[in-house]
Formats: sequence, C-alpha cells, structure tokens
Amino acid sequence: QFCKENGLHRSLQALQEESRVSLNTVDSLDGLMGDINNGRWDMVLQAVSYLSLPDNVQQDLYVQIVLELAEMRELDTANHLIRETAPMIAMKQDTPERYLRLEALLKRNYFDPREAYDGDPKEK
Repeated sequence: QFCKENGLHRSLQALQEESRVSLNTVDSLDGLMGDINNGRWDMVLQAVSYLSLPDNVQQDLYVQIVLELAEMRELDTANHLIRETAPMIAMKQDTPERYLRLEALLKRNYFDPREAYDGDPKEK
C-alpha cells in the first residue's frame, strides 16, 4: 500500500513478484467504474495493472478497449494493443479464432457495431 500511495510502482511490482502476493485493490471502485463507463481506458489500465485478474477477464477488457478504438478509427493504437500486450498475445495462443476475428475487424474499412459486438449492445 505504501509503495502504491507514494508512486513507487517498480518497488511495488518487485515486492508483489517476490512475495507472490498482490495488493489487488483499487483506490476507488466508483472511480474505476466511472472510468470504464466513460471509456477512459488509460486510467482503467493503470488501475488494473496492480490487480491480479484472471486471464479471461484481462482478455475481455482488452477486447473491449480494442473494439472501442476500432469504432473511433484509432487503428494504429488498436493494432498495437492486439500485437504487443500480454493478454492479447495469450489470447492469440489460447483462443486463436477470437483473436483472428478481432484482427479481421481491424482490417476493415468500416466499423459495424452489430458485427463487432455479436448483435449485443456495446454497453453490455
């Protein structure tokens, strides 16, 4: 807690790795939910970077971010996320069909939310 509150992020990471115990807290659950609902993904990723989330939850989070980036036509950033982040690299190995579908969506010249979200509303 001390390391996180005082900006000692590398120290916190090292302690968590060495002790195999995660802090697994966020400063404000309401703040995190607000960031998620408002698409402030940089803040969300920073907040969850200290959490020990299951792989499928991390992958779901990154998929949502990539889809929203694709919708805004921020394709360079979306492609960077799917190719350079650990959850997406793991998805490519664990569920290649899901990864390839996401990659194909990014290659299109248009964004169809019904297709991207399997007919479900984005808010789901």
